[in-house]
Amino acid sequence: MSRGCALQLLSHPSLTAAQLRQLHAHLLTSSTHLADRFLPNNLLREASPHRALALFPRLRRILPAFLPNNYTFSFLLTAAAAAFPAPPPSERRLVCSLHALAVALGWDAHIYVSNGLIHAYAARGHLASSRRVFDDACNRDACSWISLFTAYNGAGQLDDARALFEEMPHKTPVAWSAMLSAYVGAGGFADALEVFDRMLRARVRPNRAAIVGALAACAALGALEQGRWVHALVAAPGRSQMDGMVATTLVDMYAKCGSLDAATQVFEAMPERQRDVFAYTAMISGLSDHGRCREAIELFHTMQDRGVRPNQVTFICVLSACARAGGGLVDVAKEIFRTMATVHGVKPGVEHYGSMVDVLGRAGLLAEAVALVRTMPMRPDSYVLGALLNACRLHGGDVELGKELVEWLAELGLDHSGVHVQLSNMYAGSSKWEDVLRVRTVMEEKKVTKVPGCSMVEVDGVACEFVASDLSLDPWIMTVVRDLDEHLRLLGHDFLHLEELLKNRLFGRPEENQTKPKNVRTHLVVS
Repeated sequence: MSRGCALQLLSHPSLTAAQLRQLHAHLLTSSTHLADRFLPNNLLREASPHRALALFPRLRRILPAFLPNNYTFSFLLTAAAAAFPAPPPSERRLVCSLHALAVALGWDAHIYVSNGLIHAYAARGHLASSRRVFDDACNRDACSWISLFTAYNGAGQLDDARALFEEMPHKTPVAWSAMLSAYVGAGGFADALEVFDRMLRARVRPNRAAIVGALAACAALGALEQGRWVHALVAAPGRSQMDGMVATTLVDMYAKCGSLDAATQVFEAMPERQRDVFAYTAMISGLSDHGRCREAIELFHTMQDRGVRPNQVTFICVLSACARAGGGLVDVAKEIFRTMATVHGVKPGVEHYGSMVDVLGRAGLLAEAVALVRTMPMRPDSYVLGALLNACRLHGGDVELGKELVEWLAELGLDHSGVHVQLSNMYAGSSKWEDVLRVRTVMEEKKVTKVPGCSMVEVDGVACEFVASDLSLDPWIMTVVRDLDEHLRLLGHDFLHLEELLKNRLFGRPEENQTKPKNVRTHLVVS
């Protein structure tokens, strides 16, 4: 048996003590020098994370002359970062033990080892230890900064991630895109576009991740003009960034910004090989959101004819299209829902049940919707119960079922203001004024406040967000209101002036003006 085979056998976790002694004897009598690091390191590199961590102590015990080097620690720390799950007490001890051994052998200052320690500590949730290693490191490269940055981002510490980003002496495209993606993931879309703008001003060519992140931010803000600008940047001569992922993000961005024609053009211009399930799903979602529900269903069938298998999100979009058709596609929705698992191998989740309840509810099939909810194999969530509650309000006003649903939502901790308002409206529609008063009283006792409405408009590259019932309006808004008022008065409209109406709406009676969210936020997007 060769020494390599003996080392391979060591990686098996089921070896008995007698077998280990036999392998030990074989290695001791082997003519190969025991201090050779190549075979042990190669074995650690090829083993799974858990097996590598279990193998290392055996190698140290059976091969006393084996001294780990920088490659050994790199493999082990990578395994320690990836070996999940592990009992919490052992997580810190594992990385600390490797850290201590690296210090004892003088390898802790090597850049591979220090980067591995930063990553391993961060992966185990020990950000303070990760930061100490980073601060004490003699040598740092881009990987050192990105490892710690990724750790802060993964822990939701966006402020620390931004501070670290600003400290970076040389911001690589990876660093820029990581910062941009972090803001997109946290919902800071205006900040993401500000980072993208800075990236371009620094003359750093954006990579695919930065392009996709910027387009996602434009989609969320409804910033159509900025999305077009990014599209022009990608499509400029000499750039080869228009791959399937970027094209799919463009389809999604244009659809969400209201330009379905542009989304269709991008989709149709994609080569057939790039039209994967994500591209089809984005286009189906766009058609559904714009009310072109039958076209969405046709595209769903087209993707299947082209051999593209739908995924879970595809089915949510298709069922949503059926719901928005207003009852005309109930049978189609039932067939799609029925064949999800049997034909396509996609097990319906709670989102699919919610979409199907919405289909039945909007079509007025309340009894079928209730029966579907009661037979769900999982606990319904707020979307499922909310769709059913909305169906109760739209069709028949079944207040008893509505009351039951609100109680169900309260048990789940999901009885927000919209739920109570819907129930109150249902009682009012049935002239049950005492129940209306009771619901409103419960809302006051629980301090349930209605979430204010919000809208956004893009003007000259600036996305302006408006929240209802705010007191901090910019002065120019009142000027516009006065101008509109004058125009209406010239047309002969004799009613309360718009400015007074607006003030009454905003300021109202003293008791109505207690909690007012901040209204207008102006976001400078890509210039």
